[in-house]
Amino acid sequence: MKQRKSGKKTVLSVIALALVAALGFVFWNQFVYLEGNYTPAEDTSESFRTALSLSPFSLPQFEKGYTFKVGNKTASTPEKLQTIYREKGATEMYCRIATKRHVTQEDVTDGEPDSNANVHTFDQGIELCKIAAKLHVPINPEIMCAYTYMDMETQQAPRFEKYPEIYALQNGRDWTELTLEEICAVLEAYGAFVGEAILKTGCTVNDWNLGNEANFGFEGISLGLKTAVNPKLEKLPDFMRYILPTFAVGWLERNLWQYDAKAYAAVKSGILSAYDKLGIDASGVRFSTHIATVVATPKSCAAFFNCMKKNSYEMETAGISYYPSAPSLYLNKEIRFKKTVTAINRKCGLSVFIGEFSYPSGEMDGPFAGWSKKMKGYEMDQAGQAALYADVISWGKTHGLAGIRYWAPDFEGWYAMSMCEFNNKVGTAKEILTEMQA
Repeated sequence: MKQRKSGKKTVLSVIALALVAALGFVFWNQFVYLEGNYTPAEDTSESFRTALSLSPFSLPQFEKGYTFKVGNKTASTPEKLQTIYREKGATEMYCRIATKRHVTQEDVTDGEPDSNANVHTFDQGIELCKIAAKLHVPINPEIMCAYTYMDMETQQAPRFEKYPEIYALQNGRDWTELTLEEICAVLEAYGAFVGEAILKTGCTVNDWNLGNEANFGFEGISLGLKTAVNPKLEKLPDFMRYILPTFAVGWLERNLWQYDAKAYAAVKSGILSAYDKLGIDASGVRFSTHIATVVATPKSCAAFFNCMKKNSYEMETAGISYYPSAPSLYLNKEIRFKKTVTAINRKCGLSVFIGEFSYPSGEMDGPFAGWSKKMKGYEMDQAGQAALYADVISWGKTHGLAGIRYWAPDFEGWYAMSMCEFNNKVGTAKEILTEMQA
């Protein structure tokens, strides 16, 4: 009996020491950034993507009578605002597309309020593509493969009832009942459909992004959702999103990422088939996937993109979110960001595109009230907001950063993060926008 108790104590001691060592390593990495003989995966200084674009929320705002003032110019249409962005150096536009096909009267999904119910529909995405074609600006579509929305905390399965030919491939079965092979067959058909619809608008697409902050799932194969692909995922508690990327990356690779990679590959195959069908040259077209970094370590980010490659999804660019004022595992957000970019460059051979970035010019309000963590060296005022954005770009151009998208520059509901101050449906540009040079 004594030997058994002694052995148990030894095991617990080893586990405790391992946890202390792991936590110590994480803490040490908070404050140390060493480049060594760092060489970027790609020289992006000449091809840097300044993805300042109309946000997914811009069309509904203009329909409600919003206008924008940037210096001595006023924009009362989406086209005019995007033209001003181009004059400030924007090189592309953006649209986010969910599988919900049409705008409905209420912002409700399955009887519950849903702020994303009517801002990422297929129809709205196509309208933004038409604007891009009209202005001769390339557009970066984000194909979420979720019904109305997904991010690092929220995943939704796609729904295809409004796409009869695609829905028929489910053979009357619920999405949760489909095998991985069956899911991929549906997603390839959807990729072909959405790819063709976008390209038929006449727009140019150089970069496709699949998924949105897809650390924990894509197309319904996700943490917390029921799926026949891996039943383990449904019962996993939410707090594991904050544990697994640091302490169990291997679990994510085995139980989640390997399946999602094959689903990404299916959507990509469908999109490329649309190019073939329309006789459009797809050489040089790039694909990406976009993950959040606030719950990830640089090592786990690199592991994610390498897992994608190992399991059939070949990418040309790695996408990340970077929100310096948001709560995070890292105390020093600048070090975390730089380590993430350089780790992906080194370990994956991929340049990095910041799919979402912003920093507040004051205290945040509403659902983002907790996103008011001041970045060292940058005040939360207009000057600090502009300086941080400029400094990220300056560092990134020499460190394998492919580009940056300032998230929702025109959205009133983004509060102090927006590039505009709002009063009575008039958005007046802050320093970050007025001082921007092409």
